[in-house]
Amino acid sequence: MRRLRVLVVEDEELARERLARLIADQSGFELAAACGNCDEALGVLAVEPVDIALLDIQMPGISGMEFSARLGEHSENPPIVVFVTAHKRFAFDAFKVHAADYLLKPFDRAQLEQALATAKDRYKAREALALAEKIHAVVGESIDARATPEARPASGRFVVRENGRYLIVRNDQIDWIEADGRDCVLHCGSKLHRVDGPLTELAERLCTDRFVQVSRSSLLNIDSISQLQEMFKGDLVAIMKGGQEVPVSRRFRTQVMDRLAG
Repeated sequence: MRRLRVLVVEDEELARERLARLIADQSGFELAAACGNCDEALGVLAVEPVDIALLDIQMPGISGMEFSARLGEHSENPPIVVFVTAHKRFAFDAFKVHAADYLLKPFDRAQLEQALATAKDRYKAREALALAEKIHAVVGESIDARATPEARPASGRFVVRENGRYLIVRNDQIDWIEADGRDCVLHCGSKLHRVDGPLTELAERLCTDRFVQVSRSSLLNIDSISQLQEMFKGDLVAIMKGGQEVPVSRRFRTQVMDRLAG
């Protein structure tokens, strides 16, 4: 990952110079500029990209809080903000504008490093989300928000994240899907992939000719079912080709039998 560019906005000269020196010593970061007020900082943002902004709050002219609220006007991806101040009373307001951290003066090198690390994590998360959205657009996962559920096209694939990479998982690679809290788990042979969203939403995206719901928490790929085994008191269990056993609830039993017979 490239070094992140850090903008310092601090009206006290000694404090500004100290911040500039500390940032210059940090691996993974570089100083974009050190400004004495927010007007100077706006000039910097107009001509070069900045990833993180370290802002004092009480300054002549535009305050750091006002400046942070206006950052979105100058860029689609405004800098991640860390406030650096001697005053505790602004903490609540700081997090209302989604600051990554709130560094109280006086602070030491370790505290600054932690604040920068927090800002870096926030930056990486935003970049990952932007990349995921681009991938979804490329593979046709984006859905018009105005469309009704009935009008949404069935998707033939999912985008999943694994070890820092984004993988494309086709529907025909999925043996079965189980609900896990607010998310779902795709069972693809010996591999498991977690995806966002409840089972009902995933069902809308799947080809109904391939998948059948067997309980409130499970969807099965029909081609991955090896057999249905009748258990005590007439309960059914679907035996998957990989050997997994998935219970079939009585509510869905008739539906499952009809689909397999069709």
